[in-house]
Amino acid sequence: MLSSKDEVNLKNIAGNDVSIFLYRFELRGNGIDFVLNQAIAEDMYPDIDEKMKPLVHACCETLSRYRQFSAGNTIMDGNFLVTGEFEVMLSKGLGRHFAQDEKVRLFQDAKNIADLLAVVMDRGTQELKKGKRLHLSPIDNTPNPRKIKKELEKLGKTKHQQAKIQWLAEGVQLRPGLRQLRPDDLPPDVTASSGYDHRGLCYVFDHKIFGELGRIVLIKVGEQEMLMQADLYLGQENQEPAIGKKKKEIFEKVVTTVNACFDGL
Repeated sequence: MLSSKDEVNLKNIAGNDVSIFLYRFELRGNGIDFVLNQAIAEDMYPDIDEKMKPLVHACCETLSRYRQFSAGNTIMDGNFLVTGEFEVMLSKGLGRHFAQDEKVRLFQDAKNIADLLAVVMDRGTQELKKGKRLHLSPIDNTPNPRKIKKELEKLGKTKHQQAKIQWLAEGVQLRPGLRQLRPDDLPPDVTASSGYDHRGLCYVFDHKIFGELGRIVLIKVGEQEMLMQADLYLGQENQEPAIGKKKKEIFEKVVTTVNACFDGL
C-alpha cells in the first residue's frame, strides 16, 4: 500500500541526524504502508513511479516476513543524512534475523528507491531553473497488481540472467540444485514464470482458472548448496474456501514435481 504524508524527521530510526526524509515502511494492521515524503510525492513523475512501485512491493514482501521482530511501527526507513549520505535502517535488532544475502538485496532495492527519488528532485530542480516546470497530474497511488507482477517478472528475468553469468564465471552448473523442468512436468493448466524475491531465484506458478498458486524460491546456503522454499499464495481475504483448498492441492503437486527435480546439491 502506498501513502504519503508531510514529514519533518530530524532523526532516523537509528537516531542519526537527517537532512531530507525520503520514505519509511510502516506497519499497519496486517500490512505495510510505504510512506513517502509529501513534497516528493507531489512532484512525482509517472515514469519514475512505474519503476518504483515493483521495488516498493518487493521490499514490503520481504519486510512482511519479519514484521513480528520489529521493535516499533517503523520497520525500515530511508533518509539523506546531514552529511549528504543516504542511509537505510531497519528497526532496532531486526537485521540479525535476516540471511545476509537477503538483507543485502533488500538494502540494494532500498537504495534503488532512493536513487529514483533523487531523480525526481533533480529533474524538478532543473525544470525550475529553465522555467519549464510542468504541472503534473496527481499520481494514482492505488497499486495495479497485474502491472506490478509484470514488472517483477522483468526484474526476476534480469536477476536470473545475472545469476547465470555469475555461475558461469564461478564454474557452477547453470541451474544448481535443480534439474531441467519442462512444461509437461507441471499439472494441467499450470504455467511457470520468473518472479522476484530477495531470498534468491524465484519462480511463480499460475493456474489458467484459479490464478496465482504460489512461488518457489531457490536460496543459496553454501558454495554448492541450494535450499528450496515454497510459499503458497494466500490470495484475497474474500476467497472462497473451496477455491483456496483447490489451489493448495494443485500447488502441492507443483512442489512435489519441482522437489523431484531438485537434487539437493
